[in-house]
Amino acid sequence: MKLKNLRPEDYANKNLRDALSISGISKEDIHDRRVKLRKYFDVLYSLYPVYENPDCLVKAKDLIHKLGVIRDMDVICYQPNRDKLAEIVSKKIRVMNYCFLPKVYGSRLLVFNRILSLQKKIEKIEDFHELRKIVRTTRNLVESLGYKNKELSSLAKEMGDLRDEILKIECEGRKVSIDVENYKKRANEIIVTFIIYQDEFHHFSLQQ
Repeated sequence: MKLKNLRPEDYANKNLRDALSISGISKEDIHDRRVKLRKYFDVLYSLYPVYENPDCLVKAKDLIHKLGVIRDMDVICYQPNRDKLAEIVSKKIRVMNYCFLPKVYGSRLLVFNRILSLQKKIEKIEDFHELRKIVRTTRNLVESLGYKNKELSSLAKEMGDLRDEILKIECEGRKVSIDVENYKKRANEIIVTFIIYQDEFHHFSLQQ
């Protein structure tokens, strides 16, 4: 389902603006800030062949990593230095004030081409976490084109929730067995269906 002819750079800028507007350091604040920043990063990375801004890419990636460390603390167990670290990272996000994207010609095509490349990687993936990243990134890119895909969003959430459960179990010293092949099949079917039934780009190839 297509919502509107959305420009990916507008989608990225909205999410960056939302991330910068979050001032708290609660569990929800950290999670929401990281999600918003990740959506911005995924689009910026996809536009890099045309819009070269390595400085903002590096800054965003570093902040996402640091927010991820805090997020893991919130998921598995509280750490004494959690709030101090959260305060530091929350202040550092201000460096992104100068990273809003200009209009990028061909942005929709660049984003769609990246969706194609991500789909082609699924077959070779053996690690659940790598597959989860592909699903999450594809969901963000699909959203940035103005499409709403409930199946992809649902799968991304399911895999994200499972990742949190895995962290908790591994923190207790136990091992987890995951049917990666099943998730690969589901992810591939959903993404391929989106690629086939979108009516904007007709140059694509699904050959592996």
